[in-house]
Amino acid sequence: MNANSCDLTKLILAACGALTLTGCSLSANEVYFGRLVPPEENILRIGNGAEPRSSDPHKTAGIPENTIMMNIYEGLTTYNPRTLAPVPAMATRWESQERAKVWIFHLRKGITFSDGKPITADDFVYSWRRIIDPETAAPYASLMYYVKNGLVIAEGKARLKDASTGKFVADPQSGQDLITSEAELKRARRIVQLQATGEVVPVAKSDLEHVGQYQLKDSNGQVVSFTEGDAEPDTYVSKAQLESAPSLVRLADGKQLVPYTPVDLGVQAVDDYTLRIEMEKPTAFFPKMTPHYAFTVVPRHVIEKYGEGNWTKPKNFVGNGPFKIIEHTPYSQVVLGRNPRYWDRESVKLDKVYLIPIIEESQNANLYRAGEIDTMITNYLPPPLIRELRQKKDYQGGPQFTTYYYDLNVRRKPFNDIRVRQALNLAVNKEDIAYKYVGRGEIPAYTFVPPGVPGYVPLPGPKHDPQKARKLLAQAGFPDGKGFPTITIYYNTLENHRNVAQAVQRMWKEQLNIKVQLQNEEWQTFQARRERRDFDVARDAWIGDYIDPSTFLDLFTEDTLNNHPGWVDPKYTRLMAEANAEPDERKRSRLLQEAEAYMIEQAPIVPIFYQALTYLKKPWVRGWYPNLLDQHPLKYVSIDRDWQKTELARRR
Repeated sequence: MNANSCDLTKLILAACGALTLTGCSLSANEVYFGRLVPPEENILRIGNGAEPRSSDPHKTAGIPENTIMMNIYEGLTTYNPRTLAPVPAMATRWESQERAKVWIFHLRKGITFSDGKPITADDFVYSWRRIIDPETAAPYASLMYYVKNGLVIAEGKARLKDASTGKFVADPQSGQDLITSEAELKRARRIVQLQATGEVVPVAKSDLEHVGQYQLKDSNGQVVSFTEGDAEPDTYVSKAQLESAPSLVRLADGKQLVPYTPVDLGVQAVDDYTLRIEMEKPTAFFPKMTPHYAFTVVPRHVIEKYGEGNWTKPKNFVGNGPFKIIEHTPYSQVVLGRNPRYWDRESVKLDKVYLIPIIEESQNANLYRAGEIDTMITNYLPPPLIRELRQKKDYQGGPQFTTYYYDLNVRRKPFNDIRVRQALNLAVNKEDIAYKYVGRGEIPAYTFVPPGVPGYVPLPGPKHDPQKARKLLAQAGFPDGKGFPTITIYYNTLENHRNVAQAVQRMWKEQLNIKVQLQNEEWQTFQARRERRDFDVARDAWIGDYIDPSTFLDLFTEDTLNNHPGWVDPKYTRLMAEANAEPDERKRSRLLQEAEAYMIEQAPIVPIFYQALTYLKKPWVRGWYPNLLDQHPLKYVSIDRDWQKTELARRR
């Protein structure tokens, strides 16, 4: 197909009109599925799931956007396409200091954006400050919480400063009178005065048991107090200090409240080619995180010129990856072209990449069979076809670092009752769903972290137990489901999601006698609903961003956009903080196991299955390898029009 002279959308519509899975004019090849005519040019056509929400790496977190983000931007490192190990990209090398509390990355000289503007360490500082800025509302801001002050910046916290000395107020010395008082705060984005009112508000007893501290709040509920070590906004005064103090010294009077801003993030440009990153705690696995597009660099000069929402339009777009956006027709196609200024442009073999939004599994298979797409993102094939496809050489299958689960909105009744949540989890027969309703190689999930992490095995989670589920529901005040409100499961449009929702609907009705409605929505509408927590139960899935349990378990440490259930628990947060600060891998694994087991017991989610890789790839597509994260850097991909000769040579 000549991509320069053909309308790809018309070809797709024609292909869908001509084919069905059960009867079509093209007979399936005995060895491969469908037509075997490679494109005439160096182009790759990908079935990319739903319409992408954005091409701003700080404004998206979806699977359909991933292939785009990973190839139009580039960070300090990128993925090895086979092993997923971080390999040099914008940085040539890196090293740690202070037991992985500090990381130094050395940038490649001569790197530029696609418009020719040089990239320096300052561009990374700007980009990382942008993603952590609360005004950006980045779904992946949580990845920056590992960096010093990342969390307190994202939460819009502040700290007390002595105006006379210019120093921040730290803990009193041992034996010194304490502390501060509750304060009335006039909120602002600048430094403001505090006026003391004098009331101390203790935290809940459950918090005191494991924190042993008092929390001070202003009249608006904003935390204003102290902590051991550096003064931070989310601060506490130890119970022992409070009880031993002969008087309460109102240190808040005359002090200034200084909000944490993105400038306080622990990232620094030492010079044009050296980036220094201070972590919140020792983080030995930090380099594994850096290939993720949250850590890429964005063009400040373009953002400031065209403004938010306009700078990513194809006519304005500037990136730094091996490709750039040259066309975007909503709900039709995104077209990527080579970036001639990419530092490793000699390694890029593809001239263009067409990303086609296809949400119907049967349509995806039809287009592939007709030869109109060369490959696809995973899990967009009809389950009834999988058995036949497994016999084909172009079928790609294997484990994936992904958990498919349901969110339970813990901020909404009756899901605020742990017994209700536990009952819903126990009533789902996950083996039936994985093997009968999906059947693509999925594994029933009883924990959150999927298999595949070296040195980590989750503690066993609760299995299917309808009798216990009914008992718990009765204890919650709903014997035999009586009085339980009608609830709705929301899912984004896809045949497989509908099948799972129908199965869960039936199980909850049969086992708990509760009425469940189903509601499917277009991807972007559904994403927005989850983020604002306007649901009872919502479909979810998480692909690990790096091979470590924390990429899953960190989702629930704070109230972030990706924490769709809205579940935050002090005990869980403490366990995760201890685990991520533990340098000994065995001790860290035990803490992570304890944290995960506690979260599963609290049941903010219903794990259903661990997903398997299931997709098709034409034999002429080289450099696209199955891997746990389903990451495919397109700079390594090429089209082999002599693929038959290549295959023959391999067999010899």
